[in-house]
Amino acid sequence: MSISPARVILFAGGVITAVASIALLTILVFYFADLTPDSWVYFAALWGFPAGFSLMILHVLLSIRGRRRRRVST
Repeated sequence: MSISPARVILFAGGVITAVASIALLTILVFYFADLTPDSWVYFAALWGFPAGFSLMILHVLLSIRGRRRRRVST
């Protein structure tokens, strides 16, 4: 069983988005505890969501392209 590049992109997008979600929850916990989180937590939350969702959209586009190629070849 080979792993397709599209599947790797989907997995990376999911992991990045999950890390960004954890970072956002960490920011909220720190906020309600009157503490200041490190700057890397903000970086992970602010850049993780767009990067993760962009990778997931790229997976969808690659899947559409692959299905069209298979449909045309049959």
